Amino acid sequence: MSKLRIAIIGAGPCGLAQLLAFKQAEQEQRVELVCFERQSDWGGLWLYTSQIGIDVHGEPIHSSMYRQ
Repeated sequence: MSKLRIAIIGAGPCGLAQLLAFKQAEQEQRVELVCFERQSDWGGLWLYTSQIGIDVHGEPIHSSMYRQ
């Protein structure tokens, strides 16, 4: 039986919940699980950063901080 390949896009609250659910399912069947996150850490919009504007790769930073 081949592995079920699952990719989670984003490590915010919903992505982390899906990772947990699939990690638990991994015990029952063969699953290859990977998560992709654009930011340097997990947390999504809840990840605090004082950066505004663009990141080091030139991508816009979507955060709860307001531009002044």
